Amino acid sequence: MERVEKKRNQESNKLTEDQGSIVVKVLSMKNGLEEYDDVQFIRILSEKYNLIILKDYLPVIGEIKGDIEIERLQETIKLQKIVGYYIHKHNQFNLFLRDE
Repeated sequence: MERVEKKRNQESNKLTEDQGSIVVKVLSMKNGLEEYDDVQFIRILSEKYNLIILKDYLPVIGEIKGDIEIERLQETIKLQKIVGYYIHKHNQFNLFLRDE
């Protein structure tokens, strides 16, 4: 039973790798949990730094005071003037917005 479960997990991870995309989850009190797939890259424009996160980027954690652009295949999602925290690992980007 455990072997079948591991094989399924490996297959789902392979699908994500083959698609060449990042999964983004944005959590806020105002909008709840929003999830985006087929993300090509994430652009972070914070007060103190700029960062672009691509597929297979190294794990990173940080605080943001500024803007984020989530570039998908069909659209660009822009979050402006936000304050929050993010973590990126295994091609999954989680953003927790702080309401002020």
